[in-house]
Amino acid sequence: MIRSTWAPPPLPDDEAPEDTAGTLGGTRLYEQPAHAAQRDAALAFAARPGPLVIEVGFDHGMRLLDAARAHPDVRFLGLELRKARVEAVAPHAPPNAFVWRADARAVLGAVWPAGTAARVEVFFPTPTEDPRRLLFRPGFVRALARVLQPDGVLHLRTDVGPYAAWVGTRLPGWSAVAPPPALTGTLSRRERVCRRDGLPVFEGAWSPPKIVI
Repeated sequence: MIRSTWAPPPLPDDEAPEDTAGTLGGTRLYEQPAHAAQRDAALAFAARPGPLVIEVGFDHGMRLLDAARAHPDVRFLGLELRKARVEAVAPHAPPNAFVWRADARAVLGAVWPAGTAARVEVFFPTPTEDPRRLLFRPGFVRALARVLQPDGVLHLRTDVGPYAAWVGTRLPGWSAVAPPPALTGTLSRRERVCRRDGLPVFEGAWSPPKIVI
């Protein structure tokens, strides 16, 4: 696949938000006894005070760890599907960081407390052509709106221009805002490749719809 010519695949009917399908068994996985301890540890971390930043797909975790060390008053939740990456990062996480091998669609959609995140970062998501693995489906957008605070920010960075443009169409009712300042000068692996090869990086930031009661 040529990244500059990526096009979104047709999307299947979306799942119900309370029973999100996905990798690692979806939402119901976290109801199983074998995963209850990790879920409870994550929820205990969620209950702690301080602003919360969530990174979806932290890859090697360099950005996440350096940001947490630089901002001890901010909590950082890192969600990553690859077991080896989580196991490599976890021993180095400072007290204000929690890394979890979990599907962000399920965790943010039904497990993590609503309205708790100041920022959700999605940096360099895979521009897949498999609709089952495509991140910004309606269920994930609902999950983002659920977990973000009213003035919270979704921050996207990608080197795939068509992907960035497509994400902007997936957020009806969201408000485009200025991208927030970087929390660390550390670059992800993909961003280092982009800088080395002179590839453009596309950035966008949005706040969720305001609910009027």
